[in-house]
Amino acid sequence: MTVERDDVNEIEGVDEDVDVFEQPVDEDSPILDSTWAVLPLTTLLEVEDADELLRWRAASVVAVVGERNGGKTTLVAEIYERFLQGPFAEKLFASSWSLTGFEIKSFQSRAESGATSPDTLRTSVRDGLRFFHLAVADVSSPQSRRDLLISERAGETYREIRDNPKRSSEMIELRRAAAIAFIVDGERVRDDLKRAEVFASVRNIIRALHETRTISPICRVQVVTTKFDLLDDDEANRARDALTEFEQRITNLYSSFYTVEVFRTAARDPKGVVEPAMGVAPLFRSWLERSPLLKDADLEIPVLTDECDRLLLRRNER
Repeated sequence: MTVERDDVNEIEGVDEDVDVFEQPVDEDSPILDSTWAVLPLTTLLEVEDADELLRWRAASVVAVVGERNGGKTTLVAEIYERFLQGPFAEKLFASSWSLTGFEIKSFQSRAESGATSPDTLRTSVRDGLRFFHLAVADVSSPQSRRDLLISERAGETYREIRDNPKRSSEMIELRRAAAIAFIVDGERVRDDLKRAEVFASVRNIIRALHETRTISPICRVQVVTTKFDLLDDDEANRARDALTEFEQRITNLYSSFYTVEVFRTAARDPKGVVEPAMGVAPLFRSWLERSPLLKDADLEIPVLTDECDRLLLRRNER
């Protein structure tokens, strides 16, 4: 009598190896069990993910605006790197929905990447708008918590605002921002041939956003110079003087409309001359400050046509 192999296994009680990844998923699979909790994604947040977070937490939106290779992503990634080593800017790390996104952006700056010098993964135009999420608490009050959504968008997209200001209306991170950090690339400021171009780029982007009323009246307008370590020597005196003049000019032009702030940072110095995240802590703390509320007098009241609308006027007269 011939005995099939399957019968032998059954008779001898031998367990057959089963590849669970090749098994069909049926309706009884626990993967489809609706009672399972769905954990949030840990990559960079899409707009829909950011909206979901905002329905749960009162997060402040920070827009980091600048042209390609200006150091936008490196600045944000270095804040995350500081928290990996402990408290930073008198804050404790509390939570993040974008841990994997932070890790992907930070990997090329680490020794384990095998690179000869630290670098940051570039942001592609195809990625569109995404957000880093970071929640922190005060060192003195661990029960407190503040959430940030920090924009991540390719610099080439922001460059288009200079030629077509109406495009800014499509960029929701700018309209909803509590702070907009306009990046000034310190490496190009040092170069005599590129200095005027980088100043003109930042100035024109701010002007376009101002003229299209994209910037909220309670938004912080911040001029943030990156790679300032390249300007910290005697040979860069002219570049530093030009930068100071530019910062003052922007402050004079827009301080009557917004809160204008100036920061100079060096998120990363491959030569080890300056401390990592130089000047980043004050900038990060400013992002955590709550925006002042608009007074009724600052609101544009539309034409009131019925008694329900006129209740607004009677409320203001009290």
